[in-house]
Amino acid sequence: MIKSKPVVLVFSGSDPTGGAGLQADVLTLAELNCHPVTVVTSITCQDTEKVHSVTPVDVALIREQAKVLIEDIAIDVIKVGMIPSIEVLQEVILILRRFPTKPVVFDPVLSSGGGYIFGSNLVIESIVKDLLPRCLVITPNTNELIALSKATHKISVASSPDVKASALSKFGVNFVLLTGTHADRKDVENSLFDEGGLVDSWIWPRLTNEFHGSGCTLASAIAAFLAKGLSVPKAASRAQQYTWDSLNRGFSIGSGQLIPNRIYGSK
Repeated sequence: MIKSKPVVLVFSGSDPTGGAGLQADVLTLAELNCHPVTVVTSITCQDTEKVHSVTPVDVALIREQAKVLIEDIAIDVIKVGMIPSIEVLQEVILILRRFPTKPVVFDPVLSSGGGYIFGSNLVIESIVKDLLPRCLVITPNTNELIALSKATHKISVASSPDVKASALSKFGVNFVLLTGTHADRKDVENSLFDEGGLVDSWIWPRLTNEFHGSGCTLASAIAAFLAKGLSVPKAASRAQQYTWDSLNRGFSIGSGQLIPNRIYGSK
């Protein structure tokens, strides 16, 4: 029998540029020698500059996509990306209940680089209440961390990012990898927290360009390394290196953000 690759089930939106969303997830997972199986949660119209529109996929179709995959394929890890509506979120949560022991990596995509808002307040509050308790790792940037913290109605918005990240883990998620690309500093510091506080941190040279789909790349890479059996801190470290290398090799296809070069022989 031919040995199978680790399989990662991905829930996310389709990006026609190939720079973010499901397309970024598929490229990342394939490059890291995992096999992606995908459930499309939304159809976006976007270019390298901005998102023009987002159309949620009907929940019945989301349910059917997941059903046929789950009945046929053994899933190792689940990665959740952009959630366009409360109805889609509720359906994804129902599907996740069929995998109570599988690791879930969540990239809380609440807005695009161009400013398009994906997550309503209702969606964000439901993420905190219903999705975070199912997550092993989430990967917010500082803006997403603020939005999630505010939605708890318990974490002070005035508290430091470190306090917010550690406090957020008390709402059920095991690990919070806070990315520092939005911080006003020369380099980029990414920090991993659990309920007890800081687990590890990494300093990366800040790249001067803007990139399309960097967060998708990071979260999918974490999912890939978890599927290969690495611990969360080791998976986070390896995923950051892969992501930084992909961004550093980024290329231009349009007038906006660069596309990470995710296929460069990283295996």
